[in-house]
Amino acid sequence: MKKNSAYDKMKGMFDAFFHADTHRKEAQMGKSLNGKELGRGITKRKSDGLYQGRFVNRFGKTQTIYAKTLNEIRQKLRTAEYEDEKALNVISKDMTLDEWYKIWMDTCKKNCRSSIKQTYSLHYRRIQKELGWRKLTSLNLIVMQNAINSLDSDNERKNSKKILVDMLEKAIDADLLVKNTAKRINTVITMEEKKERRVLTRAETSLFLESAKKSSYYNLFVLALETGMRVRELCGLMREDIDFKKWVLYVRHNLCYFSREGRYVFEMHATKTKQEPFH
Repeated sequence: MKKNSAYDKMKGMFDAFFHADTHRKEAQMGKSLNGKELGRGITKRKSDGLYQGRFVNRFGKTQTIYAKTLNEIRQKLRTAEYEDEKALNVISKDMTLDEWYKIWMDTCKKNCRSSIKQTYSLHYRRIQKELGWRKLTSLNLIVMQNAINSLDSDNERKNSKKILVDMLEKAIDADLLVKNTAKRINTVITMEEKKERRVLTRAETSLFLESAKKSSYYNLFVLALETGMRVRELCGLMREDIDFKKWVLYVRHNLCYFSREGRYVFEMHATKTKQEPFH
């Protein structure tokens, strides 16, 4: 009795599989309302007479295409399947640049310092009005170049392009784009002359220190001139960074000042790279 029960159970499973497989094969070969075979994945809707083509794309989603004629739906379906096979399609065509920027910041740049995120935000806001509302798939070279051209300087153009290139590169990794057109943006428009940095002469340095002797920042000025430390490095200097026995100073921190949620805050950050100590 148990043997028959097991047999019946197995037979039922095979029968169910066979019938399901038969239905799948029948569904693959679509038919018109008159019963005429239209081709794999193609059917004709009774409600409006439109032809409908379906296939499962490389993302595991059923992709549906519509057309008024049988020849048109066959051509559209062949094109869509070819693009899917060659990985020329994207997972979504509705994502805007603003929507992707938020995901990019929250996911790709999650572990960045707050000051770095603030810098990214500044560079993105310059192009947000022109590009933020546009869909990722509509960002062609002309559209992006026009937005970059409207900026005030080549330096601003260079920084905003960097943000765009990185955002679109990550969008390719997420199957939202197939190529990164932002790489071809030209940022050299006004060709401003680079201002050479001028350093103080020995005489000017002596004159400055003589004038600053009564200042409470005198020791800070001397340290800056002797070491060449940046302002944020000087402000981030802590007692444990100085070895008074060996007369060695280690640059380990930066004191950053930036805007967060509508107010400016100070934050102490470790330096990005390991630096040689000052003796």
